[in-house]
Amino acid sequence: MHTLITFLGKGRDNAQTGYRSTRYRFDDGAESHSPFFGLSLAERLQPERLVILGTAGSMWGVLVEHLATEGDDEDRRLRLLDAEARQSVDSALLEEVAPMLARALGREVVPRLISYARDTSEQASVLQAIADAVSKDRISIDLTHGFRHLGMLGLLSAIMLERVGKHRIEGLWYGALEMTQGGVTPVLRLDGLLAIQRWIDALDRFDANGDYSVFAPLLEADGCAADKAHCLASAAFHESTLNLSDARTQLRTFLPALDAPLSGASGLFQDKLRKQLEWALAGELDAHQQKLALRALQRRDYLRAAVLGIEAMITRLCFTEGSDPLDYRARDAADKAFGAQLRDGEHTDWKRDAYWTLKNLRNAMAHGIPPNIRAHAQLLRNPERLHQRLNACLNQLNNT
Repeated sequence: MHTLITFLGKGRDNAQTGYRSTRYRFDDGAESHSPFFGLSLAERLQPERLVILGTAGSMWGVLVEHLATEGDDEDRRLRLLDAEARQSVDSALLEEVAPMLARALGREVVPRLISYARDTSEQASVLQAIADAVSKDRISIDLTHGFRHLGMLGLLSAIMLERVGKHRIEGLWYGALEMTQGGVTPVLRLDGLLAIQRWIDALDRFDANGDYSVFAPLLEADGCAADKAHCLASAAFHESTLNLSDARTQLRTFLPALDAPLSGASGLFQDKLRKQLEWALAGELDAHQQKLALRALQRRDYLRAAVLGIEAMITRLCFTEGSDPLDYRARDAADKAFGAQLRDGEHTDWKRDAYWTLKNLRNAMAHGIPPNIRAHAQLLRNPERLHQRLNACLNQLNNT
């Protein structure tokens, strides 16, 4: 089901129509003449439901009179006009006129009373009213009429419905009356604001879990080839299984897509995305593992930081010995040989301490058991000390 949400204000430019009547022109040249942009937009989009939000003083009576036909209940209409004049329209009266509005517009109409949104509590109530009024499918929002701050709440509600309610927002619309020229008012799409918020949200999620796939649908929406965008999802999968070799290959396949300017909101975040992926362009596998270990530590994913830190060191040992770092037996042999060297006193005390600290912490976190060394167990009870110690170990083992 497609639901259109629109706001109703208190305009009195015209005694009969409330708002000034104008000719709204859409971007494809289609036009609609009306004092209420929400009605023009409903005619354009043909939603199954129209949700009209207004305060106790909004021009509900004027709207009903604009749509009323001969035979419609005059008593209700007069009571609504009187309540509007006294700024005392209530939900019960709106429910009475809802069938009249539905007949006139040929679709379900839900007139919903909202507060004036004067403080945090009232603003939250408006957002809740919007959430309660919509169904679980497609939503379009008209931000044209009503108090100026209600437009901001409308945008915020779109963000909330997408993120919390998992609704699909199809469009944000604005009839720009202040841009009227020659009697024609342009209709603006404000979806770009929502697209920017989607990117901000995706970056937040990436910072939290390192999942590149959150960017794929946003890039596709702005014209990136689907096969290129899919590389990000593949890279995220391989990285989640610590297969950095294949993750790097997928990212290198995708990165040329960032060489040309991206359209839409993606263009604003193009450089930021490139910086998140640049680890795949230079250096050997040990450098990649080290960089991702530090990135995991930054987002406080301590287990992954410890695992990648140990693996970066073993990869470096393999390179030093001339063995294949992708061969399990070669890695196991290099790790055991290094452990034997540490026990024989062939390396500095700080390096030996960093190695066993990192390895014990990794094993303890992987198996969910306390470390067998008291000092290491104490680290797992203090997040700040754990963070500092892991950072020191990662740098001591892999930057020497």
